[in-house]
Amino acid sequence: MSPQQVVASVQQKQWSIVEAPSGIGPDAGPALLPLLNDKDAEIRELTVWSLDIAGGKSGKDGLFRALQDRTATVRAAAARFLHHHATAADLPLIEKELATNKDEYVREQMALVAGKIGGPQDIPAVGGPKGREKDEHTRHAIDLALARLGDLGSREAYLQALLNDDPLTRSSLIADLPYIHDPKLAPRVAPLLDDVRPGKNVGPSHGPYFIRVCDVTINALDELLVHPFPFTVDPGRRYTPAEITQAKAVLSRL
Repeated sequence: MSPQQVVASVQQKQWSIVEAPSGIGPDAGPALLPLLNDKDAEIRELTVWSLDIAGGKSGKDGLFRALQDRTATVRAAAARFLHHHATAADLPLIEKELATNKDEYVREQMALVAGKIGGPQDIPAVGGPKGREKDEHTRHAIDLALARLGDLGSREAYLQALLNDDPLTRSSLIADLPYIHDPKLAPRVAPLLDDVRPGKNVGPSHGPYFIRVCDVTINALDELLVHPFPFTVDPGRRYTPAEITQAKAVLSRL
């Protein structure tokens, strides 16, 4: 589609355009930016989705602008989509939003983005807002970002938190391991492969089908280590004793 056709589709609230993203090219970005000022929140939200697909400088600039939108769903979409576009050159903007944005979800996502694109030199800027941060999810995201950036205290605190005896807490925490993105941590979580208590409900429509802590651990390790196991890994599986033994053998060789 031409940029004008993309704009017209957004103004008509045709969400189908984001279901066929090949129709939105980078040249649509500049034409979409004025729609971020539209009075209709749905149009602004669809604009954000379209800018994510368009990409380029205009797409990214628009996503940063939308972090200040007056509607929470628009801000949330922009924050999620910046994971796709932000680079190290954007860290000053990311860190500013982390420190000052009034939306706790935006701050949470900015912390996670900073952890992905930053380096050890960014630890002070990313960790700085934690002391005054009141939202627990944002504080957790900052801790994860610091761990990914290489802060040893944050990494050790994460590993110690995995010793929490509550299986639901363990399962929630181990799922964060791929984000921290350090294969050297994998052997440290090997003891969780012995925890066969129910840890996460994966039943459809929240039905009662629980996988165990050991299953959640295998799923996290599979993502972190890029599919190292000789058996089929699936987020809803309960792994056999033989497969758990194979997983332990893989970790023992690291």
